[in-house]
Amino acid sequence: MSDHYISIVSEKTNPTDAQELAKRIFSYLTEKKIIQKELSDCVLGSTGHRPAENFGAILEKQNEGFWDLKTNGVEIITERTVFENGGNGLEQVKCPNCGQNQIEENWENSLDHWYTKSDSDLVKCSNCSSKNSITKFDFKPNWGFGNFGLIFWNWGKFKSHFFTDLEKVIGTELKVVYGKL
Repeated sequence: MSDHYISIVSEKTNPTDAQELAKRIFSYLTEKKIIQKELSDCVLGSTGHRPAENFGAILEKQNEGFWDLKTNGVEIITERTVFENGGNGLEQVKCPNCGQNQIEENWENSLDHWYTKSDSDLVKCSNCSSKNSITKFDFKPNWGFGNFGLIFWNWGKFKSHFFTDLEKVIGTELKVVYGKL
């Protein structure tokens, strides 16, 4: 069986605010009894927080066999991360200025440069010649770029109000990225 995940990303959080934001979100999710306080090995490659007794309150539908899964936690990310779809392909990488799909162009180096902060992350559009950060391009399926995010492993479908509630706690818009490994 494959693992599915949903990343909820704040693309506007600067690195110095990520830890404070993580504390705020952790408090919110634990007070609502959505996640447990203790860390465990319930996510892939790191530690996370297992679901708590009220986790179902934020879901329209939970994945079948959810409680039996080893990977069923929430990971709180507080470092520069490319939140992507698990290598399941891209349909488009659209220029933010003209909307031209740049999927066939050389944008991967800019992605690496953004992540490592090693060089310019600008991509020149082959259609309109505008230069923009790779983070401004419209990826389909969605990708997110940021210093703060949550990854929910195998949780199922969220109720829409959950995203709205998180945006209120965080104080900024969120981007949702769906992935599968």
